[in-house]
Amino acid sequence: MFLSPAEKLLALRKKYKITQGELVGDDITRVFLGMIEIGKRSLTEKTAKILCKNFDEILRKKGIKEKIDIVELMKSKEIQAIEYLDDFFKQENVSIEESIWNIEEALYEISETDRTKYCLQLFDKFVSLKEYKIARNYLLKSMHRLKKADVIESRLLKMFEVNEIIGDYKRSIFVYRIFKEQLDREKLSANLEKVFFHYSKALIECGEYDEAFEFLKLLMKKLKDYDFIYEIRKLIAQGFWKIGELLLAAKEYTSLAKGRRVQDKVEAYANVIKIALEAKDLALLKKFYDKCKANYDLGALQDEKLNFEVLIALAKGANKLEKTKDSKALFMEALMLGKNNNFSIEKRMEIISELFQIFEKSDFFSVQSIEKEYFSLLKEQKDYMPGIKILEYYYKTLPAEIEKKFKMFD
Repeated sequence: MFLSPAEKLLALRKKYKITQGELVGDDITRVFLGMIEIGKRSLTEKTAKILCKNFDEILRKKGIKEKIDIVELMKSKEIQAIEYLDDFFKQENVSIEESIWNIEEALYEISETDRTKYCLQLFDKFVSLKEYKIARNYLLKSMHRLKKADVIESRLLKMFEVNEIIGDYKRSIFVYRIFKEQLDREKLSANLEKVFFHYSKALIECGEYDEAFEFLKLLMKKLKDYDFIYEIRKLIAQGFWKIGELLLAAKEYTSLAKGRRVQDKVEAYANVIKIALEAKDLALLKKFYDKCKANYDLGALQDEKLNFEVLIALAKGANKLEKTKDSKALFMEALMLGKNNNFSIEKRMEIISELFQIFEKSDFFSVQSIEKEYFSLLKEQKDYMPGIKILEYYYKTLPAEIEKKFKMFD
């Protein structure tokens, strides 16, 4: 895509079928032009002016109205590459597949300093396009040969953020460990505290609990920021939960709810509900279902993703406590919220499966309202096994409809 001045000269000559002898005229030798075209001599501006003049005369005689622009001809590969990248950032609608190859070629042609600068801009551009994996690749390119701790920390934080969106916590651990030795020598700063926090989160997600708890204990000792300590304690509770220490996790979540906003209380109580369901502890479930529901009914949740998760927890809790009417209403509300926000297909399918198990014959109209969505989700997943829940419902309540429902799987 990017040609040197000499390569452009050769390409133009070939395009218009002009011989070396025709182009040089009486001003330059054909041998000298040949050496320029194969890169053995540089194309100077003085020579370029002569050749452009000769080009224009030959094209005019051939009846071709195009003129050779000496400024464009003399642009180096590096200048062309920078112009391409600058133009790419201005575009609102981009064809990613077509652009990637040209971007890579452009990055190859520019200096290392410029390459780092443009990789960071490319990261921001692709994040804005929600192309997180591509964005991450450019962030990684910008991290080659980093030495300054504050720069390493800020880029690691960007890396953690995008990996959390993708769900690739292993990559976060891998990249952090490239810089671990250097970071271990640094004094604790606000950014390094955040790096340790997100690294610990990745470790917990990947089942590396001992190292995660070491970092979290260190942060708990050093920090004075109450809100940050709260986030660390949530992560500790999550760690307890993942290693099977359900009572410790429940205790930590219960403690976290004290003195907090309604939203924080609802989140903490919803997690205790999930733990109680896992532990099959009905007493714990009843106590925290009531607490969670009472706070949830105050309507203070702003985060739709959290709202979705809390509704599912409450619906499952209500079902276990045989509050069937409440369970149906909560599941249906969660399903609507999940659909409107395009949340996890797996969780939406799980909700519908749960509903089919608790629906009665009298819920026939509710069944019809979600049946089409369930089949569209099954098709999207290309997995029809969960569809057995629909058939089980009809077998239990409306056996005459079974044959008709089988046909929906064709």
